[in-house]
Amino acid sequence: MATDSGTRCGADEQNPWDRLAREMRQIKETSELSYAGLAQRTHYSRSSWERFLNQKQLPTRLVIEQFAQAAGQDPRPLLEQLDRCRRHSRTGLSRASAPAAAEHGPGSRPAQPARLAPADVRTLALVSAAGMVVGGVLTAAVARAAASGGRRRAA
Repeated sequence: MATDSGTRCGADEQNPWDRLAREMRQIKETSELSYAGLAQRTHYSRSSWERFLNQKQLPTRLVIEQFAQAAGQDPRPLLEQLDRCRRHSRTGLSRASAPAAAEHGPGSRPAQPARLAPADVRTLALVSAAGMVVGGVLTAAVARAAASGGRRRAA
């Protein structure tokens, strides 16, 4: 369910990830930092901050530490909340509300490989075949030039 601000909220308000994201958004608002401002003060992009604060991706410890430093806050309460998120996810208490996009979170599933459309596969095959033909022709031309160059020196 989404709120007016467009952020994701689980049905279970006791979900630690909901609390972590809510606390981080409150700190962001209190410190009057925008996503761009966070990006300027940290090693993460504006879009990364949008994912972290809107629960699209569970932040790492480094993210939390940089966030707290940028906002002038003590990182320890947020790090404790992050640890609760990870324990919650690990125990599977609420798989439906667990961080689905958490790249670094425990219990996350590996990403599925991207699938190409049949037209893209054909295009890729044709480009690859053309590259092999051009490579073969160039190799033959270089070999021929090298062979004829060796005959000229002998003559």
